[in-house]
Amino acid sequence: MRKGSLGRLLGKAGWALLTFIVLAGLYLTLVIAQPQPENPEKSGEERPPLLSASPAQTVSSENEIQELIRSFPGPVMSFMSGSGMTFVSGTSADLAWQGQFCRQVTLYWQTREGEPLILQSIYPAEALEIMGRGDYSFSGSAGPTLFGMPSVRMENRNTVRVHVQAEGEGLYVLTVPKTLEGALSDLSRSIQLFVTAG
Repeated sequence: MRKGSLGRLLGKAGWALLTFIVLAGLYLTLVIAQPQPENPEKSGEERPPLLSASPAQTVSSENEIQELIRSFPGPVMSFMSGSGMTFVSGTSADLAWQGQFCRQVTLYWQTREGEPLILQSIYPAEALEIMGRGDYSFSGSAGPTLFGMPSVRMENRNTVRVHVQAEGEGLYVLTVPKTLEGALSDLSRSIQLFVTAG
């Protein structure tokens, strides 16, 4: 090998080594300068508080809804008094979710004509799979506003389902028969979030 070729080869190797050292130094500087979380256990997304399992409850009177509200970690969705709806029954149950428990309060109501309405309050709000698939698909229409938040509208052959996620409070789901899809906005205005007094 000629002296000139060897010099050029050594020069290229030197430049490659120098470039590597500069890039490695830059990478280390960025890693060191990156702010670290104060509490490593809290890094990443905040997890909702764990629930302790509680016995399932069933109520059959509107006056007993407070019992279900008391057992729920956040507000519960229900019809306001004077809405004209008839209360049928309600349940509270814990379900397994991601290695812990989520809680679901389900209230069954009827219109004056006897058409069924289902209101579900689910905690935590991230437990979307608890709604169930039920062959629902996203609708081309926008959902009504619930509690000042735009809802997501889904439907299957027989029912329309709308839901909103209120972070830190719950996932709220309203399911109505297809015959009531034109009344969704009116129905949503008759619904509010309830918490226990005191």
